Amino acid sequence: MEQTVEEQAPPRTKRPLAERLFGGDRALWIIIATLAVVSILVVYSSTASMAYRKAGGDTTHYVMNQIKFILMGFAVVFVTHRINYQVYARFAKLGFIVALGFMALTFFIGVNLNDASRWIRIPIVGLTFQPSDFLKVTLVMVLAQQLAKRQSVIDRIPILPSFIPSDWSSKRNKNVDIFMHTTLPLLLPVVLACGAIFFSNFSTAAITFGTCWIMLLIGRVRMRELVRLLVVIIVPMVFVLGVMAAAGVGRAQTWVNRIKDFAGTEQVDGKSDDNLQVEQAKIAIATGGLFGKGPGNSTQRANLPHSYSDFAYAFITEEYGVVGAAVILVLYLWIFFRAILIFQKCGTAFPSFLVLGLSLMITMQALCNMLVSVHLFPVTGQAQPLISLGGSSLLFTSLALGMILGVSRQVQEQTLDKPKGESLLESNK
Repeated sequence: MEQTVEEQAPPRTKRPLAERLFGGDRALWIIIATLAVVSILVVYSSTASMAYRKAGGDTTHYVMNQIKFILMGFAVVFVTHRINYQVYARFAKLGFIVALGFMALTFFIGVNLNDASRWIRIPIVGLTFQPSDFLKVTLVMVLAQQLAKRQSVIDRIPILPSFIPSDWSSKRNKNVDIFMHTTLPLLLPVVLACGAIFFSNFSTAAITFGTCWIMLLIGRVRMRELVRLLVVIIVPMVFVLGVMAAAGVGRAQTWVNRIKDFAGTEQVDGKSDDNLQVEQAKIAIATGGLFGKGPGNSTQRANLPHSYSDFAYAFITEEYGVVGAAVILVLYLWIFFRAILIFQKCGTAFPSFLVLGLSLMITMQALCNMLVSVHLFPVTGQAQPLISLGGSSLLFTSLALGMILGVSRQVQEQTLDKPKGESLLESNK
């Protein structure tokens, strides 16, 4: 007697509750949880002396705030990873415009923190956040969308019109077409975002542009075009930076001094805050040894400025040694490695570039913080993602990780539908 189709079909196994709730790449969940634990340990230990100065001796004040933001971050990751990536494609441009609007507000109603107006205070609740963190995430979304639409032709077309004046007279229509249909939609968001961030935070603008440049490279834009883009961006940037420094506008002179000091081309005031931070960071790292002094045993926490944020990696090296510092480095590189695996499994362009861009943004920021701590990079104000004290960076990093996990979840569930108008990712080219 023949079996019916229902009898022949294997029974569907019910997935465990934890797997249904926390979908996506398991390794990424483990990395997020591990970095959250490290954050609690680092913030609690590094803010002990600051608590006596600013929190009336309550040594749990700052760590409890950090735990609150970590819990909020986990909530953001959980909610975001349940959202289908098609939603991001639909609202990418709107999100970018809103983020750009918030960034513009910082020039008028921005809150001064650490000598820079980079923050907006939310009324009633009194919390502050950095619009640049939001802007970076939405920029990656927009650029991923624009790259995805052009995957069938991007390796054969110029992304910038000709720089030769004679070409504009002989091939005017062609150059206008390139400018209107490729340059503006693909590169204008990058220029607007990096330009808006540049005036208040040079290092964040540089990291953001570096992330976008690598996305264009992976997105199969021709190397010749990428070199031309570097020329178009770097030459005006250096000119503007020089004019700002000469006119005393913004923090340009501070950036120039930091670069000169790092390069050793000019002896800047040896008692400056930047030099003090670098010297104290070196002491923290040198005294940490192989296995460190142990949790809570730092002797540099009172001397090392911003040991809970900008120089968190130096503080980690002091208390947990070279071994602990190496573990942190591996965790951030692991985020990027897991993102590459997700990228390879997507099979469609927009989620692939979205995952790549967001993971690059997180990893490059983390590496920048590490390089500053070991004095392999000029002093910047980059926080250590998911570890440094503060809510803005942590929450928007959680948003980015939630998006990556969401794409990973859809890869596992095989629900990665190709958005309307997107060209397939042709990985064989």
